[in-house]
Amino acid sequence: MTHTVELPALDGRDVLGFLAALGVVRLLHDEANLDVRLSYDETTAHALLHSPLATTEAVVDALVEIISTISPHAVIPGMPASFPLAKVGTAPDPMRMPRDRLPALVHDLTSAHTEPELRQWMAVLVTDLTADAKGRATLTPYTAPAGQQSLRSFFAKPLEELRKAPTELLWQALTNWRRVDGYTGEYLDHRVLRSAADHPSGQSTEAGIPGATWLAIMALPLLRLTGTGNLTQATLWHHLPNHRQPVMTWPLWRQPLDRHAITALLEHPDLHPRASPTNDITVNPASWPPLGVFTVAGAIRQPIDGRKSAGVLAPARVRANIHR
Repeated sequence: MTHTVELPALDGRDVLGFLAALGVVRLLHDEANLDVRLSYDETTAHALLHSPLATTEAVVDALVEIISTISPHAVIPGMPASFPLAKVGTAPDPMRMPRDRLPALVHDLTSAHTEPELRQWMAVLVTDLTADAKGRATLTPYTAPAGQQSLRSFFAKPLEELRKAPTELLWQALTNWRRVDGYTGEYLDHRVLRSAADHPSGQSTEAGIPGATWLAIMALPLLRLTGTGNLTQATLWHHLPNHRQPVMTWPLWRQPLDRHAITALLEHPDLHPRASPTNDITVNPASWPPLGVFTVAGAIRQPIDGRKSAGVLAPARVRANIHR
């Protein structure tokens, strides 16, 4: 029997809420082997989970069970404890190597570990089809490392916080977000940056949502990564004329879709944005009715003062506009 459970904290118009909803679907499908589908409420934009799980408590319990299967030293369900490779001291992140060394790293990792999902994770995390300013293979745009952050810490920090109280923090992630001081949220949420005026202590601090962040990161296997030689390309990310930063846009849909249908919809070319003559981000709504889409949302990275990072994901307005 299929039940519909509303997840009120996962507002699809919010980039972190949207990615976290995708993460819930992928985890329950891939790790718990459940028949699970996702849709959105047309009035509230809240995520609606369609699955054998009848209550939010049951959803939380299933996710907690998945966390319990991760070995103490591992950071991704079903993956070897050594993946992603750990950074030693102040040495460079071993996952950010010159692009010509990436094939050898993939060979070494997949030869040592036979999990088929390992190759899939590698493919969505780093690509040699483009290079950064230092000639390194490029990371997915869903990451924005700063300072000594590494690809492994991108996974490890949210999980470390989540393991302190998994049931409570996942309940909050699905129903009512509460922020944790001193946690970056891996820059998937612009509200993590709280100024002295915003915080009760009167001091500037970062305050993220570990449960929602971990769920969002777990969505990455649904989000393709590739490149054109010059530009990194990933599912939902688009390079538009006269926009210095790539733009992220995504649809919300009314019909329940499974993991594979979600991937197909997110990649649909009729949902790709364009830049208008006034440089607005626009999406043609003509294809929305047959696709079951009722709105499209967007985000763009905003630089953080004083930090060498791609910045935090912040809302970007997307206009529905008939393309001619």
